[in-house]
Amino acid sequence: LNGIGWCLIGKACKMTPLKGGVLGDAIGSGKTVVTIALILSGIEEARAKRSVKDGKSGATLIVVPPGLVRQWDDERKKFTKNKLKSIILDSTQSLQRYTVKEICEADMVIVPAGIIEEKGKKTKDRPYTELLTKKADGIKIPPAPSNGHAEAPTIEGSWVRNMQSGPSIYVGNTSEQKHRDEQAYYGHAYAENIKKLRTKSFGPDERAVPLEYFSWDRVIVDECHECLVSTKRQDQVSKDTDFKVQARRGAREFLGVGCTDASSRPLLARTAFWGLTGTPLLETEARVTELANLMGGTYLTGSAHHWRKEERESGRDIFLNQQEEGSKSREYRCAIQESCHTYVREACQRNRGEQLAVKLERKQTFVNMSESDGAKFLKAIKVVNLESYSIRPDHLGEKAGDALTVTASSAARRDALFEIIDSIQKDEPHTKIIIFANAVYGGHESALSALKSSGRKFCHVDDSHSVLEQNEIISWFRHTDATEEDRARPRILLLSFNQAAGHNLQEACHHVIMYDPMYSGSDAVADASVEEQALGRVMRQGQREDVTCYRILVKGPNGEKCLDDCIVERNLDEDVLRAATSNFD
Repeated sequence: LNGIGWCLIGKACKMTPLKGGVLGDAIGSGKTVVTIALILSGIEEARAKRSVKDGKSGATLIVVPPGLVRQWDDERKKFTKNKLKSIILDSTQSLQRYTVKEICEADMVIVPAGIIEEKGKKTKDRPYTELLTKKADGIKIPPAPSNGHAEAPTIEGSWVRNMQSGPSIYVGNTSEQKHRDEQAYYGHAYAENIKKLRTKSFGPDERAVPLEYFSWDRVIVDECHECLVSTKRQDQVSKDTDFKVQARRGAREFLGVGCTDASSRPLLARTAFWGLTGTPLLETEARVTELANLMGGTYLTGSAHHWRKEERESGRDIFLNQQEEGSKSREYRCAIQESCHTYVREACQRNRGEQLAVKLERKQTFVNMSESDGAKFLKAIKVVNLESYSIRPDHLGEKAGDALTVTASSAARRDALFEIIDSIQKDEPHTKIIIFANAVYGGHESALSALKSSGRKFCHVDDSHSVLEQNEIISWFRHTDATEEDRARPRILLLSFNQAAGHNLQEACHHVIMYDPMYSGSDAVADASVEEQALGRVMRQGQREDVTCYRILVKGPNGEKCLDDCIVERNLDEDVLRAATSNFD
């Protein structure tokens, strides 16, 4: 009451059982093998509950980033000696080879998270959703929208910002409501087709039945943090990213991230819905809320501005809600935070692996940019009325992109890359080298261009490769050479930081080059976690050689401290690294 200071608080409490959770063991501590052991331990019970007639599969559905499909099957073979029957669905074409009976009688089904946005021969072709529409006799599903701001980094997060449409006097921009309509219709069309699909009956010999038709013993989402709500900058990555905007949008829809009713989700799990991640990055209530909802539909806290509600509203509705609704009280905010902390304590488990027997050596190569690159750099930062190489990224704010692009593509950085490669190969001519580069500001493109122009034999993964091709390329660097054909293959693998998560490269590789530092904005913890994921591909259990991580830092023309120094110092800060890898502690 105004003038008195009284506050009336009403709380609605709802207890919900945990129908899943997150295994957040440290990078390289064996999350995959623990999962396979879990599947094997309950396999007889799972097989007993399968029903071909009702579409009840005895399999655990494993949803992974596209580059990890084959690795999961390799791990199954390694640890179970084919005791588990596995089906790999790396594309819609592979799904068309299997019958309902075969899928129901499998023990593991492995599928890439972005399969519903798999591209066909033409740009707008989507083989998977076209198959779903055909089998369901439903409406056409358009490609995932890539316009507008994908998500907002708050608990009221929506696919398109609240202030995306309406008169500019109210919202401050001239964007169109059609963007919101496109986002809403994409989810609507997909959901309607699933409803129709589940009213159909398919015989045991029917092939190419979409995965949404089946119910699974359990669902496992590897690298589950990839699908949680993110900031605008985290979504602005190049085409080389596994989870680029459209594929990531499709993956969220496929997993049912925003669907609060677990029974109507695209993927149905009878026992549990589990996530695996070594870098959960649970720095916002929105990410924890989505994680809890994804893992079995666990209720944390309500929100009148759920993104599913907002994306369907008109610009006028959004404006009135923003203007008329009171601000959230401190008690409300505290309740949200407490609920999130409780969930993390109860549903997220982090086990420590054994201390690694090998050592990690970090080496830094400092190079000076040329005078011409220096002039470009100073021109890039002139927009903020600054003319100094000794500048921090936070001084530039949203204008940092142009300056970072200059340093990422510096000729000095390219020369340093070749010097490091030559020094490694001089001592170990047959060793395999992994290069990671930042795709956000052009580092990956710069490294790719440099390697191509040098004439050196190397491998890389991009959007033109199918899931099968991606897995085949990376598998060459997963295992030691066994044949002359293996030894004749390239010794260098270039990946963007966004392609780093999940790969097991410790058996064949112990040299890592970070071409440029990871920087996506002001979130140091998120950037550090990405770098740790990259290093963790080789610095993990099973590594027998000491690991060397090389970094290239570009300075001003006369050795002035520049952006690279600040970013690397920030990303290697002990407190930042602890926060990046220990959210469940």
